[in-house]
Amino acid sequence: MSLSKYLERADAKKKQDNQQKWFRKLENKAKKGISLYKSSNIQKQTKIWDDIHNRIRTEELKAWYSTPQDESLFQGTSISSLTIPYSVPEPLQFKTINDFVNHIADAYIELHYKYEKAVQGAIMEDTEYWLKQGLYYGVVISSKLISQVFELYISHQDVIFDINSYKVDPHEITSYPKDIRIEYFEKCKKKLSCFSGITLDQKELESSLVLADISKPKIEKYQNKILLAPIRCNDIASILSDDIVNMIHERSNKRINPKSLAVVIYDTDTPYTYHEIMGFNIWNGSPVLPGLTVLGASGTIDAFRWLYAYRTSLISQKIQKGSLYSQVSKLFIPYMFFGVLVWRDAEILLDMENLSMLRYTGNLSPEIEFAYLIPDIVKECQESFSNVSWEMFNKAHLIDETL
Repeated sequence: MSLSKYLERADAKKKQDNQQKWFRKLENKAKKGISLYKSSNIQKQTKIWDDIHNRIRTEELKAWYSTPQDESLFQGTSISSLTIPYSVPEPLQFKTINDFVNHIADAYIELHYKYEKAVQGAIMEDTEYWLKQGLYYGVVISSKLISQVFELYISHQDVIFDINSYKVDPHEITSYPKDIRIEYFEKCKKKLSCFSGITLDQKELESSLVLADISKPKIEKYQNKILLAPIRCNDIASILSDDIVNMIHERSNKRINPKSLAVVIYDTDTPYTYHEIMGFNIWNGSPVLPGLTVLGASGTIDAFRWLYAYRTSLISQKIQKGSLYSQVSKLFIPYMFFGVLVWRDAEILLDMENLSMLRYTGNLSPEIEFAYLIPDIVKECQESFSNVSWEMFNKAHLIDETL
């Protein structure tokens, strides 16, 4: 199935009542966030930025100590307490998207049964309800697996060519004049048959090329080719989520019944040039997740937070270490599954009903995510500091009144 045909399902999904309700909530809260930011003085804006940077740093630290040590099963906290790699002896090759979905569903089922008893024996609480829904709430996938499934690749000579006096290399696209980039886009998109049927805009094409991989799996059809990054990854993740959940139900004979599943798609490249291309600079310094590029996630922002997608992607990248195709540790790891040690964490931190919803169309935007967070950040700051006084501080901490 072509990518354009696959994405038609996202167009149908957007018309559903629950999706429309979410889109309205997203728009209203993001607008409120932008308004709050614009009306804040420089001191309040600085506090907002300090808060988001602290949150980003917290996710990086949690990712650092959530990586499994030796044979340990549980590690880290909350949404990364159960971090399970799926490994295979040889690099995977998928002929169709259905093969891909079936393989992920089978991997989920295999790892559910492998660790079910260990989880039951690890905690005192009754795990029956939890395990009926499935041990894992989400799966994290490298973007180049998506590229492989949809055959998103092109020959070197079709993307590196002369425009006037410039020999344009897409990995350096931001260094060229605007008119050169426009002409390059018009010529290049005609050569990209893998995106046929999709109305590409310039930033989508450039972002796909700037994240493209020159180093590829050792598979003959990729010789002298560039493996492109996927586009509209939120849409892909949402459709994948629905299909994987349905397949888990079917292939487990309904013994495992996830309500929904978070799907995260990430790229190993750092995001700075990608952010520039995508125009993520409205905030005069867009919130950057520096470790890698999170390209897409299923679920509403309330169901699965933007920074959770970052944390799980960082953990996945650290464990995979390029082992999708390059044998680093004598194992090939195509994807990572995530669960929780205590079911209350899932109920508090995740909305298990809505992990499959379409977040919004396109790729994940740090600016949309940030705007949506701002009302909560502002509220927390106001609650923290509005009533602070020395008298209250003194009384709370029993400081010597003679000071």
